[in-house]
Amino acid sequence: MQALGILEKKLADLVELAKDLKEKNMKLSATNDNLREENKQLQDRLERLESSTVTQSDELNQEKQITKMVIDGLIKSIDNLMESESV
Repeated sequence: MQALGILEKKLADLVELAKDLKEKNMKLSATNDNLREENKQLQDRLERLESSTVTQSDELNQEKQITKMVIDGLIKSIDNLMESESV
């Protein structure tokens, strides 16, 4: 009879362990779902930032080219003035 009592105790312990593991698994699953959603949001944000950076880079390159053309024009004007004054 004592062996039966030991088996019952071990079975009860196993059932309790299974319940605990199931509960932990559910919590971890919920945490995993939250992390997946957060990861998706961060990936979307990163894509938007990368797109914005490319657009801003293109705009800066255009401004750089315009500035270079304006400066080249100013240098030519200064050169022309200096040539006309020295004649």
